[in-house]
Amino acid sequence: MKKVLVLTHGRDDCAPMVIDHIQKMGWECIRFNTEEFHKTVKVTLDLGRNGEMTGRYYFPGEIVDFEDIGVVWNRRVHEPDVGNEFNDSELKNWALEESKWAMNISFTLIQAPIVNPWEVNERLKFNKWLQMKRAAELGLEIPESRLTDNLADIQTFWEQTKHQMIFKKIRKGLFQMKNGKTLLVHTNKIPDGAITANNIQRMRFCPMFFQKHISKKYDIRSIVVGEKVFSVGIHSQNTPEGIVDYRTAAVLGKLHEMKHEQIDLGFKTNKVLVAYTKGFGLSFGAIDLILTPDDRLIFLEDNPNGQWAWLEHKTGAPISKAFAEHLLSLIDKK
Repeated sequence: MKKVLVLTHGRDDCAPMVIDHIQKMGWECIRFNTEEFHKTVKVTLDLGRNGEMTGRYYFPGEIVDFEDIGVVWNRRVHEPDVGNEFNDSELKNWALEESKWAMNISFTLIQAPIVNPWEVNERLKFNKWLQMKRAAELGLEIPESRLTDNLADIQTFWEQTKHQMIFKKIRKGLFQMKNGKTLLVHTNKIPDGAITANNIQRMRFCPMFFQKHISKKYDIRSIVVGEKVFSVGIHSQNTPEGIVDYRTAAVLGKLHEMKHEQIDLGFKTNKVLVAYTKGFGLSFGAIDLILTPDDRLIFLEDNPNGQWAWLEHKTGAPISKAFAEHLLSLIDKK
């Protein structure tokens, strides 16, 4: 019998929920905590003169040949842990990069269906601009946005938005400062009067991502799994920390203050969200939208590795069961 390979990490809370359903359906599931690659999980790839390729993973107590893998769930990949036996930081970085890319290469050589394909996932997950462009092409409304490292263009966008402007990270939102403190950057609304000549000069170090601020009735996270869409309204405006970005309130331990409820965006919108996901060659997405006070639906972004476990816990939406069923439907059962 073919096996289900789950690429995840040791702290993930989505993977166990889906694995439990898969095992109850009588299928074998291999959990690959990717930070264990090279340390406890090994790989061998062989390529013959005529292009014939074989591969196998060595897990503690088990060898898994690529040909025995029926489907792969690319849940969330973490960097390998190469240990601390290196005296030279450059040598450690070299070993880390070699390990990471050996692992990534192995994912691309598995012939089984992958949800979501590694190459597409990596191209899309931090490219909010490509995401928004595709969403707009499918008829979804998106915010006015500007990405720039031209300081004059920051000023003109500030005026264009009538001083209603937010700052968003392009990719990295977590910083370890020299003083030992951790800085978390979520979406922030720029206060009126903050865009001065002196403050703009502080933005000279790298390109910046801005959007027009849009008031919300509530946030929405829509989970697309194959042809199914599960949408949850997150009443983020109930707590001050969640007004601009509900994740800020969640990080501060105030998730319980924001009511969560399953909602139906309707057949037409659900069809668009499925088409959007399929258009990138994906079958899963965690799509963030907002509903405005005048009931306009605005697309913000998509995370092809997005979190959803808390949505199921809070609302009972059967996301994990749908995920298990979708993965198993992709296995060639001949």
